[in-house]
Amino acid sequence: MKITAELALPIASQLMSVMDFNINIMDEQGIIVASGQAGRIGQQHEGALQVLASRTQQIIREEDSHNLPGSKPGVNLPIEFQDNIVGVVGITGDPAEVYKFGTIIKMNVEILLEQIHMNKQLHFRKMALEGFIMELIAPHELREKKLKMTARSLQIDLSVERIIMVVEIEEMKWSEELSGGDSLQRINDRKEQFSNGLKTLISFHSFYAYIEDGSFFIALPVEEQLHKPVYAKVEQYLKKYGYHYYIGVGQARSGLAGYKASYNEARNCIRLSKRFEREPRASSIEEWGIVPYLDTIPQHMQKEFMQQYKWSGQLNEDYKQTLRTFMDCDLDVKETAAILHVHRNTLFYRLDKISQLLQMDYRKFNDLIKIKLLLTFEQLQK
Repeated sequence: MKITAELALPIASQLMSVMDFNINIMDEQGIIVASGQAGRIGQQHEGALQVLASRTQQIIREEDSHNLPGSKPGVNLPIEFQDNIVGVVGITGDPAEVYKFGTIIKMNVEILLEQIHMNKQLHFRKMALEGFIMELIAPHELREKKLKMTARSLQIDLSVERIIMVVEIEEMKWSEELSGGDSLQRINDRKEQFSNGLKTLISFHSFYAYIEDGSFFIALPVEEQLHKPVYAKVEQYLKKYGYHYYIGVGQARSGLAGYKASYNEARNCIRLSKRFEREPRASSIEEWGIVPYLDTIPQHMQKEFMQQYKWSGQLNEDYKQTLRTFMDCDLDVKETAAILHVHRNTLFYRLDKISQLLQMDYRKFNDLIKIKLLLTFEQLQK
């Protein structure tokens, strides 16, 4: 860690505003980088050189200063960082008076250096983590050797089973309409706010990063069983700030290929939620049942199936909604009628009418399967 004028000058200026003593801060070569006497900046401080060489503090009395060109009575204390002497703080005046002030300044500089170092480490980790995740989810084949090396440096145990959650937030997406500086700053502020919020919502063993166009990748360890409460907490947080969002959650998996598969499942959940106009906008892959597998059927084959049973235009939207609700309620007539706010007899009338129009009987298993496929394929076409 290097002591620069940018780092030292604000400290010297602030402290000198509340004390009557001159402060000098020197770098690792004994050059004054901050001083209450601007003319001394850039000069070499002989007392600092001695402190750097001896690695001990130096007390300079009036009689000593004559033998140390460029130095005045006072104290010079080593600035330490990770067992190294990286600079010297000097304060001019009677050593009996200024020693305690010098100690305070030394401590302040050392604490600041530690904070700067930690911030840099956090920044480097954040950048490395973002790079790791972007490489992991990229559409090309996994570069396992590179990813495993990065995972080790980030202390990510790939043998741990994790659930991948993807959170997509509409208000954090970039568009041409938001190209103004103020709008982009608001988006960045929201990203930072949500990232900071996640720190309180997920465990230390989880990791996350902003990945693309309003989306966050969040990896949650299964062993802590945090995915369900986190799922709810993230939704609660997003609702609190009035965000429009989608959340997808993949299956628990381990290893690079497993994490990538779980991510793709989480993405698929979001895509299906949009197609099916699902509310709430949060789901796990398990909740979709066979739908993700049906989605893998090529669209031209889906259309052929729909044409085979002359699906297009046979049912109005009310009839389709009746069928969807009936199936979502596991064919429970009472529950379906309650959700649709109709009488049981009205529901039976609708179902019988639907059977007539489709020439399929909802009471027969094979026909019900066909109806389910037709409804699903129609929504997958969107």
